[in-house]
Amino acid sequence: MDSCKKDNSFVVMLKWDTMEEAHDKIKQKCILIQNVGNLLEKYQFGKTIVSYYRTGKLLLTEVDHIESILSKLFS
Repeated sequence: MDSCKKDNSFVVMLKWDTMEEAHDKIKQKCILIQNVGNLLEKYQFGKTIVSYYRTGKLLLTEVDHIESILSKLFS
């Protein structure tokens, strides 16, 4: 996988049938830092910012190793 920006940002597309489970895990393991209406929630996970979009997308910024972050977040 390649980052989409210089700051090591990644977009993750969630499957529709796993969105609620993924959202629950994010809420359990991360600290909520911003809630924008019913569209977007931003969380802090270590030094990584996880933006959860209700459309099923995640934007992860400041990521060193994407596979490692995803396995820690969703294990």
